[in-house]
Formats: sequence, C-alpha cells, structure tokens
Amino acid sequence: MTVRRSFDQQTKLFTGNDAVFAAPLAPAPSWLGALRPDMIVLDVACGAGHLAEQVAPHVRQVIGLDLTGTLLGLAADRLGAAGITNVLLQEGNAARLPFVEGSFDLVFSRSALHHFPRPGEPVAEMVRVCRPGGSVAISDMVAPSPDLREPFDALHRKLDPSHARALLYPELEEQLRSRLGPLAASALGQRGTLPLDRILTPAADRDAVVADLRAELSGGPRTGFGPELADGQLMVSFTTASVRAVRSAKVQRM
Repeated sequence: MTVRRSFDQQTKLFTGNDAVFAAPLAPAPSWLGALRPDMIVLDVACGAGHLAEQVAPHVRQVIGLDLTGTLLGLAADRLGAAGITNVLLQEGNAARLPFVEGSFDLVFSRSALHHFPRPGEPVAEMVRVCRPGGSVAISDMVAPSPDLREPFDALHRKLDPSHARALLYPELEEQLRSRLGPLAASALGQRGTLPLDRILTPAADRDAVVADLRAELSGGPRTGFGPELADGQLMVSFTTASVRAVRSAKVQRM
C-alpha cells in the first residue's frame, strides 16, 4: 500500500526534538477543545504518537491508531521512555475503525485527511465511534486556493507519494458540518514557512520538487508552495486549518 510504504520511509519527520510533528507536551492544542481527566479519546492516524503524548496527561486514556507499524514502533519506544502509560497503540485503517459505535469522548486527527482519496470515509468513521455529546476534531493542511489546488497536489505527490488531495478550508468545514451540524470551532491558521530539506525524505522525488520550486522562483508556474530563498536555503509554506463539532443524539448518515 502506498501510504504504508511512504511513511515507512518518512521516519525522520517523526524522530528527534525538532521533528516536524513534535510539539511541547503542554498545553494540548486548543482546536481539540476542553480536555477532562475522565475522557477516553481516539487519535486517528496517530503517526509516531506525538499528539497522543501531548494529550495523555490531561485525559484518562488515549488510543492511538495508525496504518504504519514502523511509526507505531517509534511511538511505543518514545512513550515508554517518557513513562507515559495511558496511551494504547493499535494498527488499523482509519477508513474502517475497529471500534463499536459511541466508544470515545473525543475523536481527533491531525495532518492525515489529505492522504485519503475519499476523505469522507475516515470522517464518517470518526463520527460513528464518537459518543453522543462527544466531539470530533480535525486539523489538516488545506489547499491555498481553488486555482492552485491542482498544481499544489501535483507537487505534493512528488514530495510525498501518499498524498491524495488537499481540501479547501470550506470543504474541511463541510466534512463535519454535513454530518454533525453547526461547528463548535473552526479556524484557519497562519501560513507557516519551513525549510524544504526539513520535510524531504527518501520517499520524495527531490530533484523534481526542487526543479518545480526553482522554476516558480524564476517566474514559472505557481505551485501553491510559496517558495522563497533565505540565506541560500529553499523555503516552502503551508496553511493548516482545524474544525471541531459535537455529536448529538442523532447524526446524519452519509
């Protein structure tokens, strides 16, 4: 499977203190909403468990599910070294969650939805396993604009073969609104910039990515990556959005 093969080669994004997905342990990100000591939560497509680790001190139990055993192994090693005992890791498919309906107080996913050709499938599953009164929260990279989405996706696939399609911000909102009703929270983040080399892995077609970005810098077609040169280093930028909604007693089946 493309996703598993790709992420087997992307371990550097998940290891070390300066890993792309690493973050301080506290406080937990606000897009998750309020956390309580009695909560049982599910981290869908948890990767190496950085967000699960961040959430764990504030809740009763975290289940971290991911398709890639290599990343789950990294998570287990780091969580064990940190003495965190309330995170249970499980291999599984986000589009077919192995849990009964209404199992969790909070179901969340970060930086994963763009890997799914049919993002409605994992979102519907997240809604299904959330209990009535619980919350579903999603944070993901979004396409910069409708006209740039196709070149943005094309270049992102050269960077990461497991990339499927980036949603626009209103489309991300609609994924929850259509299933759960009015959103409890929604936010479009500031465009963030980081060195290209920080996100390149053996899974990337480095030469093709660099060629496209340098072509844009020379006046060629826009990629949506907003490339810049800083002290001779090639920089790229992304925008992340987050949405959260509460599951009522009745949810719309789709």
